[in-house]
Amino acid sequence: MSHPNIMSIMVTDVDTSENRMVELEKKVNMLMKVVEERDYEIASLNNHIQSRDAVESSYKHIVKNTNKRKAVRQESQPQNSTSIASLSVQQLQEMIANSIKTQYGGPAQTFSLYSKTYTKRIDNLRMPNGYQSPKF
Repeated sequence: MSHPNIMSIMVTDVDTSENRMVELEKKVNMLMKVVEERDYEIASLNNHIQSRDAVESSYKHIVKNTNKRKAVRQESQPQNSTSIASLSVQQLQEMIANSIKTQYGGPAQTFSLYSKTYTKRIDNLRMPNGYQSPKF
C-alpha cells in the first residue's frame, strides 16, 4: 500500500552537516592551539631542566677540582693534626673570601650553591595538626 498523502513538516533548530562541520573545525582549531601552547610549555620546561642539569654538572666538576686541590695540599703538608686543622681554617677563610668577592662585585658565578631537596608538590603537602618534623 502506498500513501499518496504527503505532508509538509516544519523543522526548526536542526543542525545541518555543514553547521556541524564548522563547529567541529572550530573545536579542532582550539584544541590545536591548546596543544601548541602545551608544547611550548614543555619545551621551555625542558630547556630549564637542561640548563639546571648543566649548572649542576659544572658545580659537581668544580667541587671535584676543589677536592683534588685539597688532597694535593694535604699530601704536601706534614701529617699531623695541627696542620690539618690549620688547613681547614685556611680553606674556610678562602671560601669566605671567595663568597664575599662574588657577592660584592667579584666575578659572577653562573650557578647556585643551594638547591631544594624537595619538589614543589612535596613542599605544598599538608601535614596533620600537631605534626613535628624529625630533629636530627
